[in-house]
Amino acid sequence: MKVLFDYQIFSMQKYGGISRYFANLHNYYKDGNELKSNLGVLFTDNIFIEDQRLPAKIISKFIKKDKRRYKYNKWYGKYLVQQNSFDVFHPTYYHPYFLKSLKKPFVITVHDMIYELFPEYYKNEPYKLYKHQLVKRADHIIAISECTRNDIQKFYNVPDNKITVIHHGCTMQTTKGMLADNTIDDENYILFVGNRFGYKNFDRFIKAAAPLLLKYQVKLICAGGGRFKPEEINEFIKLNIVNKIKQITIDDDQLMRLYKNAIAFVYPSIYEGFGLPVLEAFFNNCPVIMSNTSSMPEVGGNAAEYFNPIDVQSIAFAIEEVISNDFKQKELKLKGIERLKLFSFETCVQKTSGIYRLLV
Repeated sequence: MKVLFDYQIFSMQKYGGISRYFANLHNYYKDGNELKSNLGVLFTDNIFIEDQRLPAKIISKFIKKDKRRYKYNKWYGKYLVQQNSFDVFHPTYYHPYFLKSLKKPFVITVHDMIYELFPEYYKNEPYKLYKHQLVKRADHIIAISECTRNDIQKFYNVPDNKITVIHHGCTMQTTKGMLADNTIDDENYILFVGNRFGYKNFDRFIKAAAPLLLKYQVKLICAGGGRFKPEEINEFIKLNIVNKIKQITIDDDQLMRLYKNAIAFVYPSIYEGFGLPVLEAFFNNCPVIMSNTSSMPEVGGNAAEYFNPIDVQSIAFAIEEVISNDFKQKELKLKGIERLKLFSFETCVQKTSGIYRLLV
Protein backbone atom coordinates (compact mmCIF):
# COMPACT_ATOMS: atom_id res chain seq x y z
CA MET A 1 0.00 0.00 0.00
CA LYS A 2 1.22 3.48 -0.87
CA VAL A 3 0.40 6.74 0.91
CA LEU A 4 1.01 10.16 -0.61
CA PHE A 5 1.71 13.15 1.63
CA ASP A 6 1.63 16.50 -0.17
CA TYR A 7 3.70 19.67 -0.20
CA GLN A 8 1.47 22.05 1.76
CA ILE A 9 2.84 22.27 5.30
CA PHE A 10 6.42 21.87 4.07
CA SER A 11 5.94 24.97 1.92
CA MET A 12 4.54 26.88 4.90
CA GLN A 13 6.81 25.90 7.80
CA LYS A 14 10.55 25.80 8.25
CA TYR A 15 9.85 24.12 11.57
CA GLY A 16 6.69 23.62 13.57
CA GLY A 17 4.45 21.00 15.16
CA ILE A 18 2.42 20.08 12.08
CA SER A 19 5.40 19.66 9.77
CA ARG A 20 7.16 17.63 12.49
CA TYR A 21 4.12 15.35 12.70
CA PHE A 22 4.00 14.64 8.96
CA ALA A 23 7.78 14.39 8.61
CA ASN A 24 7.85 11.79 11.39
CA LEU A 25 5.10 9.76 9.73
CA HIS A 26 6.81 9.90 6.36
CA ASN A 27 10.24 9.06 7.77
CA TYR A 28 8.73 5.99 9.42
CA TYR A 29 6.81 4.77 6.36
CA LYS A 30 9.09 5.72 3.47
CA ASP A 31 11.19 2.53 3.51
CA GLY A 32 8.42 0.19 4.69
CA ASN A 33 7.51 -3.13 3.17
CA GLU A 34 3.74 -3.33 3.55
CA LEU A 35 3.16 0.42 3.62
CA LYS A 36 5.29 2.98 1.84
CA SER A 37 4.92 6.73 1.61
CA ASN A 38 5.88 9.37 -0.91
CA LEU A 39 6.41 13.03 -0.05
CA GLY A 40 5.30 15.30 -2.87
CA VAL A 41 7.64 18.25 -2.29
CA LEU A 42 10.04 19.86 -4.76
CA PHE A 43 11.29 22.89 -2.82
CA THR A 44 11.35 23.36 0.95
CA ASP A 45 13.61 24.62 3.72
CA ASN A 46 11.84 22.55 6.38
CA ILE A 47 14.42 21.23 8.86
CA PHE A 48 12.62 17.94 9.55
CA ILE A 49 13.16 16.60 6.02
CA GLU A 50 16.69 17.85 5.43
CA ASP A 51 17.83 14.65 3.76
CA GLN A 52 14.99 14.78 1.23
CA ARG A 53 15.22 18.33 -0.05
CA LEU A 54 17.50 20.30 -2.32
CA PRO A 55 20.24 22.25 -0.52
CA ALA A 56 19.09 25.72 0.51
CA LYS A 57 21.85 27.38 -1.55
CA ILE A 58 20.61 25.73 -4.74
CA ILE A 59 17.00 26.62 -4.03
CA SER A 60 17.77 30.27 -3.28
CA LYS A 61 20.01 30.59 -6.33
CA PHE A 62 17.51 29.38 -8.91
CA ILE A 63 14.14 30.15 -7.27
CA LYS A 64 14.46 33.18 -5.04
CA LYS A 65 10.82 34.02 -4.36
CA ASP A 66 8.81 31.98 -1.85
CA LYS A 67 5.63 32.41 -3.92
CA ARG A 68 7.30 30.84 -6.92
CA ARG A 69 8.52 27.89 -4.87
CA TYR A 70 5.00 27.38 -3.54
CA LYS A 71 3.64 27.57 -7.09
CA TYR A 72 6.01 24.86 -8.30
CA ASN A 73 5.21 22.68 -5.29
CA LYS A 74 1.49 23.06 -5.98
CA TRP A 75 1.99 22.15 -9.62
CA TYR A 76 3.95 19.06 -8.56
CA GLY A 77 1.25 18.16 -6.04
CA LYS A 78 -1.45 18.28 -8.71
CA TYR A 79 0.72 16.21 -11.03
CA LEU A 80 1.19 13.46 -8.42
CA VAL A 81 -2.53 13.37 -7.62
CA GLN A 82 -3.36 13.04 -11.33
CA GLN A 83 -0.82 10.23 -11.72
CA ASN A 84 -2.94 8.23 -9.26
CA SER A 85 -0.03 5.94 -8.30
CA PHE A 86 -0.97 5.67 -4.61
CA ASP A 87 -3.71 4.08 -2.52
CA VAL A 88 -4.45 6.77 0.07
CA PHE A 89 -3.89 10.52 -0.04
CA HIS A 90 -3.09 12.42 3.16
CA PRO A 91 -2.85 16.19 2.54
CA THR A 92 -0.70 17.99 5.08
CA TYR A 93 -2.94 21.06 5.34
CA TYR A 94 -6.36 22.27 4.21
CA HIS A 95 -6.05 23.57 0.65
CA PRO A 96 -8.59 21.69 -1.56
CA TYR A 97 -6.55 21.96 -4.80
CA PHE A 98 -6.77 18.18 -5.31
CA LEU A 99 -10.51 17.57 -5.00
CA LYS A 100 -11.40 17.73 -8.71
CA SER A 101 -8.79 15.21 -9.82
CA LEU A 102 -8.48 12.88 -6.82
CA LYS A 103 -9.68 9.32 -7.51
CA LYS A 104 -8.54 7.66 -4.28
CA PRO A 105 -9.72 8.05 -0.65
CA PHE A 106 -8.17 10.79 1.45
CA VAL A 107 -7.57 11.32 5.16
CA ILE A 108 -7.37 14.72 6.81
CA THR A 109 -5.74 15.34 10.20
CA VAL A 110 -7.40 18.13 12.20
CA HIS A 111 -4.87 19.54 14.65
CA ASP A 112 -7.06 22.13 16.35
CA MET A 113 -10.09 24.35 15.88
CA ILE A 114 -8.50 27.77 16.29
CA TYR A 115 -10.09 29.18 13.11
CA GLU A 116 -13.53 28.34 14.47
CA LEU A 117 -12.96 29.18 18.14
CA PHE A 118 -10.99 32.40 17.60
CA PRO A 119 -12.44 33.97 14.43
CA GLU A 120 -11.36 37.44 15.60
CA TYR A 121 -7.74 36.49 14.82
CA TYR A 122 -8.53 35.02 11.37
CA LYS A 123 -11.08 37.35 9.77
CA ASN A 124 -9.65 37.15 6.24
CA GLU A 125 -8.19 33.65 6.45
CA PRO A 126 -9.18 31.51 3.41
CA TYR A 127 -8.10 28.33 5.17
CA LYS A 128 -11.20 28.54 7.37
CA LEU A 129 -13.36 27.78 4.33
CA TYR A 130 -10.85 25.31 2.89
CA LYS A 131 -10.82 23.37 6.16
CA HIS A 132 -14.61 23.23 6.30
CA GLN A 133 -14.67 21.89 2.75
CA LEU A 134 -12.14 19.12 3.42
CA VAL A 135 -13.68 18.04 6.72
CA LYS A 136 -17.00 17.53 4.93
CA ARG A 137 -15.44 15.69 1.96
CA ALA A 138 -12.78 13.56 3.70
CA ASP A 139 -13.18 9.79 3.76
CA HIS A 140 -11.85 9.81 7.32
CA ILE A 141 -10.71 12.38 9.87
CA ILE A 142 -7.92 12.00 12.39
CA ALA A 143 -8.36 14.17 15.49
CA ILE A 144 -5.27 14.52 17.64
CA SER A 145 -7.20 14.65 20.93
CA GLU A 146 -10.62 13.93 22.38
CA CYS A 147 -10.94 17.67 22.87
CA THR A 148 -10.39 18.29 19.15
CA ARG A 149 -12.85 15.54 18.21
CA ASN A 150 -15.52 17.12 20.41
CA ASP A 151 -14.88 20.51 18.81
CA ILE A 152 -15.07 19.06 15.29
CA GLN A 153 -18.43 17.52 16.06
CA LYS A 154 -19.62 20.72 17.70
CA PHE A 155 -18.88 22.85 14.65
CA TYR A 156 -19.34 20.37 11.79
CA ASN A 157 -21.68 17.69 13.10
CA VAL A 158 -19.46 14.89 11.80
CA PRO A 159 -20.61 11.34 12.66
CA ASP A 160 -18.62 9.34 15.21
CA ASN A 161 -17.60 6.63 12.76
CA LYS A 162 -15.86 9.15 10.52
CA ILE A 163 -13.45 10.40 13.23
CA THR A 164 -10.65 8.58 15.02
CA VAL A 165 -8.62 10.08 17.86
CA ILE A 166 -4.91 9.41 17.48
CA HIS A 167 -2.72 11.19 20.00
CA HIS A 168 0.67 12.50 19.01
CA GLY A 169 3.72 10.52 19.99
CA CYS A 170 6.90 12.27 20.99
CA THR A 171 10.00 11.76 18.90
CA MET A 172 12.65 14.46 19.06
CA GLN A 173 15.83 14.21 17.05
CA THR A 174 18.97 16.23 16.65
CA THR A 175 19.44 18.22 13.48
CA LYS A 176 22.17 20.05 11.63
CA GLY A 177 20.35 23.32 11.84
CA MET A 178 21.12 26.55 13.62
CA LEU A 179 24.03 26.97 15.98
CA ALA A 180 23.25 26.55 19.65
CA ASP A 181 23.61 29.43 22.08
CA ASN A 182 25.98 28.11 24.75
CA THR A 183 25.59 31.17 26.98
CA ILE A 184 22.40 29.91 28.64
CA ASP A 185 23.67 26.70 30.23
CA ASP A 186 24.59 28.25 33.57
CA GLU A 187 21.52 30.48 33.87
CA ASN A 188 18.46 29.81 35.99
CA TYR A 189 15.44 30.26 33.76
CA ILE A 190 11.89 29.26 33.01
CA LEU A 191 11.02 28.39 29.43
CA PHE A 192 8.29 29.56 27.02
CA VAL A 193 8.12 27.86 23.60
CA GLY A 194 6.53 28.99 20.34
CA ASN A 195 4.31 31.83 19.16
CA ARG A 196 3.20 34.55 21.56
CA PHE A 197 0.19 36.11 19.83
CA GLY A 198 -3.50 36.08 20.73
CA TYR A 199 -4.80 32.89 22.29
CA LYS A 200 -1.23 31.85 23.20
CA ASN A 201 -1.83 34.19 26.16
CA PHE A 202 1.69 35.57 26.46
CA ASP A 203 0.44 38.96 27.66
CA ARG A 204 -1.16 37.54 30.83
CA PHE A 205 1.73 35.16 31.34
CA ILE A 206 4.36 37.90 31.30
CA LYS A 207 2.39 40.00 33.80
CA ALA A 208 2.22 36.98 36.10
CA ALA A 209 5.86 36.00 35.66
CA ALA A 210 7.49 39.45 35.93
CA PRO A 211 7.42 39.81 39.76
CA LEU A 212 8.71 36.24 40.13
CA LEU A 213 11.63 36.83 37.78
CA LEU A 214 12.71 39.65 40.06
CA LYS A 215 11.94 37.90 43.34
CA TYR A 216 13.72 34.62 42.57
CA GLN A 217 16.51 35.96 40.35
CA VAL A 218 15.53 33.78 37.41
CA LYS A 219 15.25 34.61 33.73
CA LEU A 220 12.70 33.84 31.05
CA ILE A 221 13.78 32.35 27.74
CA CYS A 222 11.34 32.45 24.82
CA ALA A 223 12.23 29.76 22.29
CA GLY A 224 11.08 30.47 18.74
CA GLY A 225 8.13 32.71 17.98
CA GLY A 226 10.18 35.40 16.24
CA ARG A 227 11.98 38.41 17.66
CA PHE A 228 10.29 40.56 20.24
CA LYS A 229 8.12 43.29 18.75
CA PRO A 230 8.46 46.94 19.86
CA GLU A 231 5.22 46.76 21.85
CA GLU A 232 6.50 43.68 23.70
CA ILE A 233 9.76 45.41 24.56
CA ASN A 234 7.84 48.44 25.84
CA GLU A 235 5.87 46.11 28.12
CA PHE A 236 9.10 44.53 29.40
CA ILE A 237 10.41 48.02 30.19
CA LYS A 238 7.26 48.84 32.17
CA LEU A 239 7.61 45.59 34.09
CA ASN A 240 11.33 46.23 34.70
CA ILE A 241 12.37 42.86 33.20
CA VAL A 242 14.24 43.86 30.03
CA ASN A 243 17.39 42.22 31.39
CA LYS A 244 15.45 39.18 32.56
CA ILE A 245 14.15 37.94 29.23
CA LYS A 246 15.61 36.81 25.91
CA GLN A 247 14.34 35.29 22.69
CA ILE A 248 16.24 32.53 20.89
CA THR A 249 15.71 31.08 17.42
CA ILE A 250 16.10 27.33 17.80
CA ASP A 251 16.49 23.95 16.20
CA ASP A 252 15.85 20.60 17.90
CA ASP A 253 19.37 20.40 19.37
CA GLN A 254 18.92 23.72 21.11
CA LEU A 255 15.31 23.09 22.10
CA MET A 256 16.22 19.84 23.83
CA ARG A 257 18.98 21.59 25.77
CA LEU A 258 16.60 24.38 26.73
CA TYR A 259 14.08 21.91 28.15
CA LYS A 260 16.73 19.87 29.97
CA ASN A 261 18.26 22.91 31.71
CA ALA A 262 15.09 24.85 32.53
CA ILE A 263 13.64 25.13 36.02
CA ALA A 264 10.26 24.59 34.37
CA PHE A 265 8.39 24.90 31.09
CA VAL A 266 5.31 27.17 31.24
CA TYR A 267 2.46 26.72 28.74
CA PRO A 268 -0.15 29.47 29.26
CA SER A 269 -2.16 28.98 26.05
CA ILE A 270 -5.92 29.45 26.32
CA TYR A 271 -6.49 26.69 23.76
CA GLU A 272 -4.50 23.86 22.17
CA GLY A 273 -5.70 21.02 19.99
CA PHE A 274 -3.06 18.82 21.63
CA GLY A 275 0.00 20.64 22.95
CA LEU A 276 3.05 18.77 21.64
CA PRO A 277 5.50 20.91 23.69
CA VAL A 278 4.10 19.22 26.81
CA LEU A 279 5.38 15.86 25.57
CA GLU A 280 8.66 17.48 24.54
CA ALA A 281 9.11 18.75 28.09
CA PHE A 282 8.31 15.31 29.55
CA PHE A 283 10.77 13.75 27.09
CA ASN A 284 13.52 16.07 28.30
CA ASN A 285 12.75 15.69 32.02
CA CYS A 286 11.46 19.24 32.44
CA PRO A 287 8.71 20.16 34.97
CA VAL A 288 5.53 21.42 33.29
CA ILE A 289 3.29 24.28 34.44
CA MET A 290 0.28 24.87 32.20
CA SER A 291 -3.31 25.90 31.55
CA ASN A 292 -6.20 23.78 32.74
CA THR A 293 -8.20 24.31 29.53
CA SER A 294 -8.96 22.48 26.24
CA SER A 295 -6.75 19.44 25.60
CA MET A 296 -4.04 20.27 28.10
CA PRO A 297 -5.28 18.14 31.04
CA GLU A 298 -5.91 15.29 28.57
CA VAL A 299 -2.22 15.34 27.68
CA GLY A 300 -0.68 16.37 31.01
CA GLY A 301 -2.75 14.22 33.37
CA ASN A 302 -1.30 14.33 36.89
CA ALA A 303 2.16 15.24 35.62
CA ALA A 304 1.74 19.04 35.49
CA GLU A 305 0.96 21.98 37.76
CA TYR A 306 -2.18 23.68 36.42
CA PHE A 307 -3.57 27.22 36.44
CA ASN A 308 -6.50 29.19 35.07
CA PRO A 309 -5.02 30.97 32.02
CA ILE A 310 -7.48 33.88 32.29
CA ASP A 311 -6.42 34.66 35.88
CA VAL A 312 -3.02 36.35 36.25
CA GLN A 313 -2.87 35.52 39.96
CA SER A 314 -3.58 31.85 39.25
CA ILE A 315 -0.73 31.76 36.73
CA ALA A 316 1.66 33.44 39.17
CA PHE A 317 0.69 31.12 42.03
CA ALA A 318 1.30 27.97 39.97
CA ILE A 319 4.67 29.19 38.69
CA GLU A 320 5.83 30.13 42.19
CA GLU A 321 4.59 26.81 43.57
CA VAL A 322 7.07 25.04 41.29
CA ILE A 323 10.08 27.32 41.00
CA SER A 324 10.31 27.80 44.78
CA ASN A 325 10.05 24.10 45.60
CA ASP A 326 12.81 21.64 44.64
CA PHE A 327 10.72 18.69 45.81
CA LYS A 328 7.84 19.75 43.55
CA GLN A 329 10.19 19.98 40.59
CA LYS A 330 11.51 16.46 41.17
CA GLU A 331 7.97 15.13 41.62
CA LEU A 332 6.82 16.63 38.32
CA LYS A 333 9.86 15.27 36.50
CA LEU A 334 9.13 11.72 37.68
CA LYS A 335 5.44 11.98 36.84
CA GLY A 336 6.29 13.40 33.42
CA ILE A 337 8.46 10.39 32.58
CA GLU A 338 5.60 8.05 33.50
CA ARG A 339 3.01 10.11 31.64
CA LEU A 340 5.09 10.08 28.45
CA LYS A 341 4.72 6.30 28.25
CA LEU A 342 1.07 6.80 27.26
CA PHE A 343 2.11 8.73 24.12
CA SER A 344 4.48 6.50 22.17
CA PHE A 345 5.25 7.35 18.57
CA GLU A 346 4.88 3.66 17.67
CA THR A 347 1.25 3.77 18.81
CA CYS A 348 0.60 6.91 16.76
CA VAL A 349 2.10 5.30 13.64
CA GLN A 350 0.28 1.97 14.02
CA LYS A 351 -3.11 3.60 14.57
CA THR A 352 -2.56 5.87 11.57
CA SER A 353 -1.63 2.83 9.45
CA GLY A 354 -4.87 1.23 10.59
CA ILE A 355 -6.87 4.13 9.17
CA TYR A 356 -5.12 3.85 5.80
CA ARG A 357 -5.84 0.10 5.64
CA LEU A 358 -9.44 0.66 6.62
CA LEU A 359 -9.95 2.95 3.61
CA VAL A 360 -8.18 0.67 1.14
